[in-house]
Amino acid sequence: MTAQAKIVTAPISNLAPAVLVSAERGAQLSEVFASLYDLSGFPPEDALSGLGDNLLILELTVQGAAQLLEVASRYAPDTKVLVIADGLPAMAVRALLRLQASDLMPSGVSPKDIVRAASRLVTTSSGEPETANQCWVVTGAVGGAGATTLAIELACAIAMRPGEASVCLVDLNLADGMAASYLEGEPKLDLIGLSEAPDRLDPTLLSAYCWEHETGLTLISAGRNPDVNDFTSPDIVLRLLDTVCSEYSHVIVDMPRARRAWSKPILAGVDEVMIVSEFTVPSLHAAADMTREVDALRQDAPASRLILNRMSDGKREFSISRASKAIECDIGAVIRSDWKSAREAVNLGMPVARVKPKSMLVKDVSTLLKQLDPALADEAVSKKRIWG
Repeated sequence: MTAQAKIVTAPISNLAPAVLVSAERGAQLSEVFASLYDLSGFPPEDALSGLGDNLLILELTVQGAAQLLEVASRYAPDTKVLVIADGLPAMAVRALLRLQASDLMPSGVSPKDIVRAASRLVTTSSGEPETANQCWVVTGAVGGAGATTLAIELACAIAMRPGEASVCLVDLNLADGMAASYLEGEPKLDLIGLSEAPDRLDPTLLSAYCWEHETGLTLISAGRNPDVNDFTSPDIVLRLLDTVCSEYSHVIVDMPRARRAWSKPILAGVDEVMIVSEFTVPSLHAAADMTREVDALRQDAPASRLILNRMSDGKREFSISRASKAIECDIGAVIRSDWKSAREAVNLGMPVARVKPKSMLVKDVSTLLKQLDPALADEAVSKKRIWG
């Protein structure tokens, strides 16, 4: 790289980030960092040929910043990227989820806060962090379709498998989420406090919002609050999800059916979207419509999967074929019904895989999991020997 560094006499940080920011922002940052590598005017591929401390600061409104973020996420995912923006397009969300270490800050952030965030990025990623291989969304086509149950079963299935995979279930039903109740867990996410100081969110603070189930699953959920959507901005939710993705190999998001301001960028940016439907005419049509809407958002990303839940085990092949033809939409997977085991599991605060490991539901979830991530193809075995 041949960009000229701006050396200052009294920096408060000895970091030397590469930057693509406005002239005003660059002048501010030159007073707080030991040196800056100005990337303006460089093609993205050349800009990535040498990044100071492997730290990149981008102001997304600056020309070329979005393209550089995309290139970094694809070809240099170990780059530590700090993005300054008040809103994120779908492409930027997807890029941030691919990076091993990143942070998002609002445009009004002070230079000192940028220094603190940059220092956290460098410090927390200096070892060998677990990074998000996968981020999946599970959402219902209609109320009561079983999306939360499926999200829990998928997350616990990963947590109980052998290997080093780590999994976090994020309940984004912020006003009335049920994941904590299903698992007899503690909703520890403080959205009021986080809204007052979003720039404080880092892996250390994130740990205070986490509750761990005995299967090894980590749950992030908020207590019931009907007014929570009035003060929770999209940037807070996106920053939360980005931080979670930097800490866990698998992140599963229980997404509300009702659209929020942050729904579209998340649906567009995650690796997989699963739309859960019951086998009824209204639910199937709602699922097909939602599938087409989500796929229009995702553009070149993998198509969403329509999941038939609570399916009877009778002549299902014939029924599924007819249903797929009627709604003009492929059906990605089928989860057979085991209402008795599911009810018992909820009452015990456990996944069905613990209550009845040989359940048809558990087998179908395992099959779906292998489709989503072939690396998880081993048979489910509890790391903590919670049964048998």
